[in-house]
Amino acid sequence: MPILRSHHDSDGITAGYFLSLTIPNSTIQVWDGQFGDTTGLKEGDYMVDMRPLQDLEGLSVIDHHPPYPANHKYKLITGMEPASYLTWKHCKDVIPKDQWWKLAIGVLGDGQPELIPYEVFEQCPQLLMKVKTSSYMNKYNYKWETSYYPIYKLLSSRINALLRIKAYEPAVNLMKKSVTPMEILMNKEAKVAKAKVKAEYERIMVNCESYNFEDLIVYLFESDYRMAGYISQTQSDNAGKTVLAINKKDGNGSLRGDLAEYWKHFFKGFDYFTVDGHPGFMGAHLSERPEIFIQDLSKKLTKRT
Repeated sequence: MPILRSHHDSDGITAGYFLSLTIPNSTIQVWDGQFGDTTGLKEGDYMVDMRPLQDLEGLSVIDHHPPYPANHKYKLITGMEPASYLTWKHCKDVIPKDQWWKLAIGVLGDGQPELIPYEVFEQCPQLLMKVKTSSYMNKYNYKWETSYYPIYKLLSSRINALLRIKAYEPAVNLMKKSVTPMEILMNKEAKVAKAKVKAEYERIMVNCESYNFEDLIVYLFESDYRMAGYISQTQSDNAGKTVLAINKKDGNGSLRGDLAEYWKHFFKGFDYFTVDGHPGFMGAHLSERPEIFIQDLSKKLTKRT
């Protein structure tokens, strides 16, 4: 029974789901361990949306996190597009067309909605249907205004909410069993997960430590949920700056913003801190005490100026 080891975000599990439609008796394994760890995998297994840490012969990989070793034993399909798109493109002749709409979940989760092919919308026009996202009183004319968003832009947040609270099996099952986009949008379990994420975000922002280094803002927090990406993305959007969020419970973090690539190289001198990923959207891991990291960061920034 082949294992399809998938990164724990909507891009990763969409890629894993598409693969599962083409590989009989396979199992989607949402990976909660170190990014790219191949422990427990064997010949004939797959890894999607992660670059393997170990060079495992017989492993098949679909990923978009270069650089890769010049010589490797695993089979690799790669490109600049999200893993879900690469998987869909590679397997589209086998994936049933009535499942193509789920590509929107993956590519939106990776912030690239423009990659959704026209034929996906043709197969599922419901993706273009707009639904209410908020209502508010216009303070100038005292009339109620309503905001709408197309469904294709809302699906990944439902899946990601489940993944953030580590409800991995419900997230995969929702992906598998949903016949239409509306089923994901209206799913009660996903709505509850979104409410939990919102409440946890508010709790974290009240209680977290924050350090403003002008062109980098660092947030240190504690949570049982995977909130680093949510915090760094939300705060980088709000502040227009690059944001690093680190969960002190496990050392996992997220670096988001226009200067993420710059900071990735800036941190190369920190032996206990690693950063890797796409330009603008990167993961991080801190293996030292946060106070040591902040002190070292302050010292290095002082030398820079």
